[in-house]
Amino acid sequence: MFSPEPLLNNQTPFFRLLILLLIILISTLFTMLLGILVLVPFYGTDILEKLSVAVSMADPNQIDMMKFMQVVNQVGIFIIPALFYAYLQNRKISQFLKFDKKPLLLSVMMTGILVFTFLPFTHWLANVNQNMSLPEFLGVVERWMKESEEAAENLTRAFLKTDSLWGLLSNILIVGVLASVGEELLFRSVLINLFRSWFKNVHLAVIVSALLFSAFHLQFYGFLPRFMLGMLFGYLFVWSGNLWLPIIAHFINNASAVVVYYMFNTGSIAIEAEEFGSTDNWGALVLSTIVSIALLAGIYIFEKGRVVDGQKANTSESN
Repeated sequence: MFSPEPLLNNQTPFFRLLILLLIILISTLFTMLLGILVLVPFYGTDILEKLSVAVSMADPNQIDMMKFMQVVNQVGIFIIPALFYAYLQNRKISQFLKFDKKPLLLSVMMTGILVFTFLPFTHWLANVNQNMSLPEFLGVVERWMKESEEAAENLTRAFLKTDSLWGLLSNILIVGVLASVGEELLFRSVLINLFRSWFKNVHLAVIVSALLFSAFHLQFYGFLPRFMLGMLFGYLFVWSGNLWLPIIAHFINNASAVVVYYMFNTGSIAIEAEEFGSTDNWGALVLSTIVSIALLAGIYIFEKGRVVDGQKANTSESN
């Protein structure tokens, strides 16, 4: 039976990028409108006004409203566009998005450990980032960025503040599962694939996707650690050839922060999530960095060996 060729199959990377941006725009607007319509019966017809003003940290109804819209945004900005773009690029969606190959247990284990050994380095980068300052003539911009950063941090605290098991599970679903799946679909599966075909250089593709990943969060004083996390997720993706490793790493990173917030709110621990994994001990920082590099090298060697073994097996079968 005749099967029409995927629309974007033979298009230039620049054209595919434009189509992707158009898909994201349409999907975002459509899902946001749908989400607002769903909220109207519960919050009234002035829902747009409520969404546009600052969220009251003490109002659980507004927090619930923001959580619902966060789910809508994850689906509309990341998941739907990635799936639809994949269909336009390749009819075999799971294969194109690198969902078709199961991760190896050893790689998963090393990835899980890596997320925690990597924490001291990202905290150090965050401190470096926070101590950066713009030139004096950009003082107004710097003050605006600091105020925006503080507002985002307060919103995050309100978003994750809960002492109930249901609140913990819902936060893990939103911040852990949806964010890791959605953002990895777009920034790793789609964008690295697109930039790789454009630049003909996998390293440049990983770097650019990591830059966009960090810039998307619109938090200047957290740009460097997020960029480094984007690099980590990117190389886990290209080295393993599947999306599961970066999703697992992203999920563990986000979900652990949610759990630490919960434990702090319930009084189980005295350390705040922002300080979890940080250290003032340079020896511990250097050691954790060395262990992280070793784990990354192990994942690279193990996954490359898997590819070589697979190629040998295919060659044997063809002979």
